[in-house]
Amino acid sequence: MRAVAALVVLALSAVAATAAAPAQSAACATPDQVVAFQSAMPRAKAAYFRTHRRTRQRDAFVARQAKQRDALAKSALSCASGSAPLPFFPQGGVVGRDLYLTNTVDLDPGGGVRDPWCGGRTYDGHTGEDVVIRSFREQRIGVPVFAALDGQVREVQEGNKDTNYGDQTLPWDNHVIVDAGHGQLQVYGHLRRGSATVKRGDWVVAGQQLGLTGSSGNSSWPHLHFTTMRDFAPVDPWPGPCGAAASGWTVDAPVDTELYVRDFTFSRTAFTEHLDVPWDDVQRTGTFVAGRRDVHLRVELGNAASISAVRVRFVRPDGSIAVDDSPGVTFRAWRQTWGTWRYALDLSPGRWRLVVDFDGRVLVDAPFDIVRSEAQVANRPPNAVTASVTRVAGVALCTVGQDLAREDPDYDIVRYRYVWTSGGRVVRAVTAAGLRDALPRTAPADATCSVTPGDGRLTGPTVRAAG
Repeated sequence: MRAVAALVVLALSAVAATAAAPAQSAACATPDQVVAFQSAMPRAKAAYFRTHRRTRQRDAFVARQAKQRDALAKSALSCASGSAPLPFFPQGGVVGRDLYLTNTVDLDPGGGVRDPWCGGRTYDGHTGEDVVIRSFREQRIGVPVFAALDGQVREVQEGNKDTNYGDQTLPWDNHVIVDAGHGQLQVYGHLRRGSATVKRGDWVVAGQQLGLTGSSGNSSWPHLHFTTMRDFAPVDPWPGPCGAAASGWTVDAPVDTELYVRDFTFSRTAFTEHLDVPWDDVQRTGTFVAGRRDVHLRVELGNAASISAVRVRFVRPDGSIAVDDSPGVTFRAWRQTWGTWRYALDLSPGRWRLVVDFDGRVLVDAPFDIVRSEAQVANRPPNAVTASVTRVAGVALCTVGQDLAREDPDYDIVRYRYVWTSGGRVVRAVTAAGLRDALPRTAPADATCSVTPGDGRLTGPTVRAAG
């Protein structure tokens, strides 16, 4: 997974030159005072514009507002510690589930590579965390990127192509850089074109949406490149024997190394070109018509670098085995990978099952239906989910519990409608592809979250959570 290593360093050098830490003041403004002033700016502007018509007067008023906000922000940043822990990974999903950590900061100062766990989950000179989403289908639905800490936006770059893949990359990405004070900055890179919700000079708070995950710039797969800096130098927040002794997280975010399934689907057609990931424009299905048919299947895996054996079984409705095959590892065994297979089967009506073992462990047990005619093939709503709300450093996180291999009976891509409410009022509503959404730390403390899964046509049952 390429990132913007050299370009990020250049951009951050420019930011450092303009964001050098001011001397600490005895009476600094608080982040919430900056928030309050910025929130009042549109109303003050509207009131001033009602009584002042001249362009010069209006421009001068807007400039004064920005200058006052910047002075407050400078004061608040002067009292920042420069070493605030990160409350959560700032992307709409769960690392180790629908999000996958492909690269960390390269901690080897020479020509080798070293991640915090003394392994090779990085590449030479890499300056941040690369966390991928599954495909461009999720990118189109939307995977939010949030502010990890309070701070002031120092740079926004927008307008660049966001569907780069493999070797088809470009040098310039879409990104946001936030200054959290005293040399602590965060870079949010490779964003989806047109998704940035902030502009240079804005004050942002932890949990506020900044944009959406994309694949702009020097990016070989849709992902977020997240660099966090202390004293203007990249650091890795994950602790480990070859990294920092102390975690850079408020609550340590575990990085699982156990093999797991990130996605599964059936198809009537082969997974060729854009029908395969990362595009995944294939027609997914959980229903076939009886008769002699080709059944295509794809299993997407995480932490799959050491797989040595695969077993595929098709089980008829009466429990008998139609196929018991050991096709071998025909795909690249890698941390994030996928395998596709095709079987010609004599399909009889009823509910069949596919069981796939990896190194003797069943990771896929997928039902699919066989009907007598095409007229009986019908779309079905997604399966029910669970939801929970946790709060870390004031940021509310709504997390969906979901079986990634069986989230929909038709194996469709599921999106989630998150609606946050407080006192009967909606404070945030968003449809996203990720298993987690966030609410800014300044939002009401009693806000609750409701989640409705959907496949783009039908919706499953809504669940509600409070925390």
